[in-house]
Amino acid sequence: MRVLLASIYPFIFLLLFFTIPFDMYFRALPNVLLIILAVLFPIVVTKEDFKKIKKIAGGAWLLFFLYVTLIILLSGRWELDWVVLKKILLTGALVILYLPVNNFKKINKAIIFSSLAAILYALIKLFILINQGVEFTFLESATLIEAMLMDRIYLGVLAVLSILVSYDAIKASYHPDNRYYLANIVLNVLFILFIVSRIAIITLLVIFILSLFHSKKRGPQLLFATGGILLVAALVFVLNKDLRKKIFYANNIQKHQGLVANTMAYEPRAIVWGCALKVSEQNDILLKGIGFTKTNQKLLECYETTIDDNDKKNWFVNQKYNAHNQFFDLYLATGIVA
Repeated sequence: MRVLLASIYPFIFLLLFFTIPFDMYFRALPNVLLIILAVLFPIVVTKEDFKKIKKIAGGAWLLFFLYVTLIILLSGRWELDWVVLKKILLTGALVILYLPVNNFKKINKAIIFSSLAAILYALIKLFILINQGVEFTFLESATLIEAMLMDRIYLGVLAVLSILVSYDAIKASYHPDNRYYLANIVLNVLFILFIVSRIAIITLLVIFILSLFHSKKRGPQLLFATGGILLVAALVFVLNKDLRKKIFYANNIQKHQGLVANTMAYEPRAIVWGCALKVSEQNDILLKGIGFTKTNQKLLECYETTIDDNDKKNWFVNQKYNAHNQFFDLYLATGIVA
C-alpha cells in the first residue's frame, strides 16, 4: 500500500502546482489537494527525505516564523494578522510536503504546463473580451489585466521560471524533445513582451548576461535559438508602436519626459512604494511594526489622499494594492528585525 501511495504522491503534488495559477477560480481544489498531501505525508515520507532540508536555511526560516508569530501575539494582533501568518506558514508546509518527491523533473513539467495553461487562458479570455466589443491596446492595459489569471508580475515570474526550466532541459546533443523546449522558450518570451512585464523583461536580460559568464555552452543549436528569440523581440519592439510607447513614453503631458516619467506615471510600484515610505515615516514601526492588516489600511488611506486622478485612485483602492515588496511589507508589519 505504501509503495502505491508513494507513486501517486508526486502526481498529486504536481497537480497542486498546476492549479496555482487558477487559484482565484478553483480555490477549493488547491485546499483539497493540500489536505490529501498532508494525510499521505506521514505514510510516504522516510528518514532519508528529511536529509534534504538544509539546517541553516531551515533554522533561519523557523526563527523568522517564530519571531513574526511572537510579535503578532505580543502586539495583540492575532485575529487581524492570522490570515497573513497562515500564508507564511504555508510556504514552510509546502517545502515539507515536497520532501517525499524525489523526481524534480515532474515539478519542472508542472511549471511548464502551468505557464502554458495561464498563457492559453489569457489569450482566450482576451479574444472573448475583444469579441464583446472591449477595446484593447498595449498602452491601455486594463483589458489585458482583466484577461490575465493573476497579477502581471506573478504571471511574468511564472513565464521566466518556465523559460529557465526549458533551458535547463535542453540537451547538449540532438534530442527530439529539444524543439519543444525551444518552442516553449520562444512562446514565453513573446508572452512576456505581449503583457509588457517590465520586471520579467529585466530579469531575463540579467539572467542572460549572467549565463554568458557561468553557464556551459549548449552548442550552435542553443545559440541559434537565442539569436532567434532576440531577433523576434527586436522585431516586435521595432514594429509595435504601442509597445514602444509603453516602455519609453506616455501618451499624455509627460510624453517627452522619457522612461523615468512614464514609469513614475504608469508603474503601480512607484505609487505603492511611495505610500509605503510615507506610512513608515508616519508611524513608530521600527521594532514591532503596525501589523499586516493595519499596513494595508494605511496604504489605502495614502492612495485616497495622494492620487489626484480619480480613475487611478479608484483602481488602486479597488485593487487594494499591498506593499508589493516582501521586505517593505515585513518591515511595516513586524519591524526591522523580521
